[in-house]
Amino acid sequence: MKKVILSVVLIIGIGVAANAHIQNRNQIQQDQKTVSAQQPQNDGFKEVKFEELNEKVQAAVRIVAESYEINSLQYNAEKQITKVEATKKDDQSKKTFYFDAEGNEITMDADPIHPE
Repeated sequence: MKKVILSVVLIIGIGVAANAHIQNRNQIQQDQKTVSAQQPQNDGFKEVKFEELNEKVQAAVRIVAESYEINSLQYNAEKQITKVEATKKDDQSKKTFYFDAEGNEITMDADPIHPE
């Protein structure tokens, strides 16, 4: 009888320990998600209003807006680059556009893309 009681207590103890471990692991995962969501992107871009952009960049953004919903407009004054985050109207895919001061679309790691 002592062995049965000891076995039951041991099984309950293992179950409680396993449950505590699972809850702790879930809390750690939640904390990691919270930390990563709260870390701001430190890429030098600041929110900007459409009216504050120069005419050439405004024209480029208008072209994007024909096919995309504009989610945010950001400007990096040091690099003179406008960042446009947008969602495509037909398939809801997301895309980030970058424009130089002349309204030309560029990639962040390469030379400007000039239409021919």
